[in-house]
Amino acid sequence: MLVLACLAHNAWYWGVHKGAPVTDMLAMLPRDEQRPLAGQATQALADAGARRITVLIGGGQKDQAQRAADAFLQALGDMPARHRVADSEQQAWLTLYAPVRAGLLSPQARERLAKAPTEELADQALAALYQPVGGPRVGAWSDDPLNLFGQWLAERGQSSRVRVQDGRLMLTDPDAPDRHYALVLIELPGSGFEISAQRSLQPRLDAATQAAEGQGARVIRAGVPLFAAAASDQAEREIHTIGLGSLVGIVALTLLAFRSIRPRLLVALSMAVGLCVATSVSLLVFGQLHLVTLIFGASLLGVAENYGSNYFSARQGLAAAERWAMLRRQIPIVSLAMATTVIGYALLALPSFPGLRQIAVFSAVGLVAAFVTVLWWFPLLDGGGRMAPTRFADWLGSRRALWPSLKARGLLVLLLVSAALVAWGASRLRFDDDIRQLQSAPAGLVAQQREFARLMQAPGLAQFFVVQGRDEQRLLEREEALTARLRDMKLGAQAVSDWLPSLKRQREDAELAARRTAELRPVLADKLGQAVAPAATASASLAPQAWLASPASGPVRAQWLGRLGEGMASVVMLRGAESAEARSALAALQLDGVTWVDKVGEVSTLLGRYRQLMSAVLLLGFVLTWAALAWRFGRAAWRALAPTALACLLTVALLAIGGQVLQLFHILPLLILLGLGVDYGIFLLEQPGRSETRPFLSVTLAAASTLLSFGLLALSGTPALQAFGLTLLMGVFLAWLLTPFFLPPHA
Repeated sequence: MLVLACLAHNAWYWGVHKGAPVTDMLAMLPRDEQRPLAGQATQALADAGARRITVLIGGGQKDQAQRAADAFLQALGDMPARHRVADSEQQAWLTLYAPVRAGLLSPQARERLAKAPTEELADQALAALYQPVGGPRVGAWSDDPLNLFGQWLAERGQSSRVRVQDGRLMLTDPDAPDRHYALVLIELPGSGFEISAQRSLQPRLDAATQAAEGQGARVIRAGVPLFAAAASDQAEREIHTIGLGSLVGIVALTLLAFRSIRPRLLVALSMAVGLCVATSVSLLVFGQLHLVTLIFGASLLGVAENYGSNYFSARQGLAAAERWAMLRRQIPIVSLAMATTVIGYALLALPSFPGLRQIAVFSAVGLVAAFVTVLWWFPLLDGGGRMAPTRFADWLGSRRALWPSLKARGLLVLLLVSAALVAWGASRLRFDDDIRQLQSAPAGLVAQQREFARLMQAPGLAQFFVVQGRDEQRLLEREEALTARLRDMKLGAQAVSDWLPSLKRQREDAELAARRTAELRPVLADKLGQAVAPAATASASLAPQAWLASPASGPVRAQWLGRLGEGMASVVMLRGAESAEARSALAALQLDGVTWVDKVGEVSTLLGRYRQLMSAVLLLGFVLTWAALAWRFGRAAWRALAPTALACLLTVALLAIGGQVLQLFHILPLLILLGLGVDYGIFLLEQPGRSETRPFLSVTLAAASTLLSFGLLALSGTPALQAFGLTLLMGVFLAWLLTPFFLPPHA
């Protein structure tokens, strides 16, 4: 009944509901529980970026770039894309800002008005009057002799390298003025992390790129959806590789060991039930499944196979009537093995790490479901006849006799050799928790992103400030205080308050401009020999609601977070903060309502903290496992646990000797190794005799299956999974190799 319910749930979720795995890597990473505001701001920025792709087309003459952009847009079809700017949109800027221009001053204009003598200001106004070509100006010269509004508009334009030319968004390479690019903005209707959106986007984007390149243009694409699509494609390939490779290897082993496809089909059934139940329970607990969890689930096949292999290894040579008695003998042993493995997975759920918790629940539930399937279904489905041992099974089980029985002196020599290797590894041990070590995006995509950032001079997304205030105006005032400090530090900033000054700033600037202009007019009249008409008074002010509703808010609208936590919040983004010294100075900046966010540094610190925490959890796991073993084996429990403990130490040492820089994803698999390795000790210690072939057959088949599944993760292009797989590849082999050495010497 449970399995049928889970099957129905899976069919509804994947078929009717059209559910899809989550590919957003941020969903897997830990949140900084001490700074929830930073996490919320990061998620808001990520949500905005997950729908946007930016494309630069050109690299040659302007008309060539424009023709290539037209070809690109035509091939793109009806996908929402923007390259042209309508006259009505440009007019909307003036419609928004012209009525409030009296309160809009650039920082340079504000400083000049506050300090410059009236005579100097008059000379500047006359120079602007007689200059044949000047900056942008709105209205008559007499309305704004110093062109304060024009300077404010010009400063807004300088914040971006994109210019409107012939009604198009265009850009010129700062290092090569003869290279021009057309800018195309693509806004996806849904999140770029949705696999269905990625599959519909990628072919059309590739076709549009080919059309533009056919015009002799260069195409530079950037955006989060491109990285999500690359990660999704890679993960899908790895699911097929790992799942198929594991399945083929395990089928081959089963046929060799049991000469029948029935054991393979039943073992596959137990694994399918485990994955089905694990998927349903995980969806009910978390509401969604991450793609990394499903990749890990593919490797779970090899672990769940242990229980089926043990059943059929013990079943060999027995008549049908004996299988129930055999099962009663096996239940305590297999239950203990299952419990120790589940302990290893359950310990992954202890830290506040969303990805690990999902993997822990998925794996633990899947293993328990597969285990129960073996106990309840296999005796009813195994055919009921006598299972004659195969030649391969007899040969493989008899290999147990090749291991010498080590007494105290032999064990001491083994431990001394191991200690030497561990000491060598300890001398070369290095840790690096930098999240950038886990970067696995295609090199071509990364190169395009870097070239895009160079051409656009776009602000960085990994480091920024979150500003918070009790209301909109308090928020804007705090933003203005922050941007002033950043200007003093010679750092560029992109802030909402650059486009939407606070009401307080607007009033102060309007008063300053009116006072200095009133002082200026008599001097201008004297120099011109005629009266200067007074400007029309303007008392209007710009409110956030009007700004947000206007196209003028488009460039920085994503930085306005709105209500977040107990107040309003926004993001101030930075340019020129790449150096470690600059980031240190920014982190030390102390202003009310301002929070520094260095996402790369924070996540790297969290990974380091969890690495240390999971090392402590691993020690706890050994203690709990020893307690479970002592309940069954008493004083001999150390013989089942010591091989795995030694395998863990040797694995870390060999990784260090091999030049691996260790991080969290080298420590986590040691928890899995704890559960797997102890299983081998349990099965062999229960029947330790050198002539016993069935336990060693079961252990060897289980280890081989695990190496085929988890070991294949070492081939993954995802660094975290690669580290996971490589650690288990070495650890499982060492645990299997060492366990017979620790069996009682009289066995």
